[in-house]
Amino acid sequence: MMLVVNANTNDCKIYHYDKRSSQLTLVKEINHPENKLRSSDLTSDKEGHYKANQSARGAYSPATDAKEVEIINFSREIAHDLNQRRNANEFQKLVLIASPHMYGLLSQHLDKHVMNLVSNHIQKDLMHMKEHELLEFLKMNTQFSD
Repeated sequence: MMLVVNANTNDCKIYHYDKRSSQLTLVKEINHPENKLRSSDLTSDKEGHYKANQSARGAYSPATDAKEVEIINFSREIAHDLNQRRNANEFQKLVLIASPHMYGLLSQHLDKHVMNLVSNHIQKDLMHMKEHELLEFLKMNTQFSD
């Protein structure tokens, strides 16, 4: 069995690919609408301030942007789902489609056993494609065969 994961920083669709019928079937959709918000909307208040001595002052700034933290959390959520599916033997091959940034985050969080099952990785944002368009794209750009 083969899974196809199509993800960007806001949405993820996981498909099962049936080779016999040459068909993609949506298995799960994961959305993370928080990633569409501005960083200022994700934080609860202003940065803290400190006073080093009588004349020096400064402001604390977070090490990572709040929006980036949300994207990292989303990539962890997707990776966790895929790790569970591998443990349940739901797939033997995985096609991973994600923008370069999201692909990098996913590859950091995916279990090494799941990474070993990745047969193709496409570093593009293809979330705008409908299922039949995605299937045609995969047939033209991967080893999908009927």
